[in-house]
Amino acid sequence: MNLLPFILLFLCIAFGCSRPVKPKSDFITIKLGGLTFVKYFDLLEKVIFEGDQAIRLSDFIDSTITDYPQIYAYRVIGSDGFYAATKGSPDNVWDHMQKGYLKLDNRRAVFDPSLDLLGRYYVKDVEAIELLRKIETRFEEEEDFTFSLIMDMIVATYLDSTDSFYDGRPGIKLSDFIINSLTPAPENYTYTLLSAEGDQRVFSWFELQTGWWLLNLDVTKFFPDLGADSRIIHLQTIELIDKTE
Repeated sequence: MNLLPFILLFLCIAFGCSRPVKPKSDFITIKLGGLTFVKYFDLLEKVIFEGDQAIRLSDFIDSTITDYPQIYAYRVIGSDGFYAATKGSPDNVWDHMQKGYLKLDNRRAVFDPSLDLLGRYYVKDVEAIELLRKIETRFEEEEDFTFSLIMDMIVATYLDSTDSFYDGRPGIKLSDFIINSLTPAPENYTYTLLSAEGDQRVFSWFELQTGWWLLNLDVTKFFPDLGADSRIIHLQTIELIDKTE
């Protein structure tokens, strides 16, 4: 009688059986809208960060994903579904991604200490990075800004019976971005709209209230129309300038 199977069963019960370790995948996924991209580690440049081999987070976001990385927020998601915003913190911005790394030994997101990010941003076992369209608001000459995620805004229908191309498009009122940033006395400011390409134009509060950002076209549109230079493509920032100073 072969006693080996019984001996192995006894040893397994007595000392515990270890399951085979499932190897980690050598890629993460990048999500943008309804699209999913796979980024393999072998195809990306490796660097050394804090003594460990890593890949810059910004290297996962190349021109196959977007030509305008600065207009997105970045949600770094762990295999357990965790990301910083689940704890009430804003998603990462492009500056974070340029100074962030994915350590290859444990797939943990880490960042340059100069960013002074909370520990919740150091997501473990990163599985995916999701891009979320945002629009920033900031005061003149200030580096800090707040941003609104488009998915959190109220979408309405832009109506312009004089222009069938724009009429009926889904959009967001530009003034909603200012209200969302809790700006007091908005009539005391002028508003510079800046695109990702560097185009800009200044508007009064009265004019801004007639403006829209159209989702599908990624362009601003005013009714009545304020001219071709009022149509800002790839809007990135609304800068507030105090007229009373």
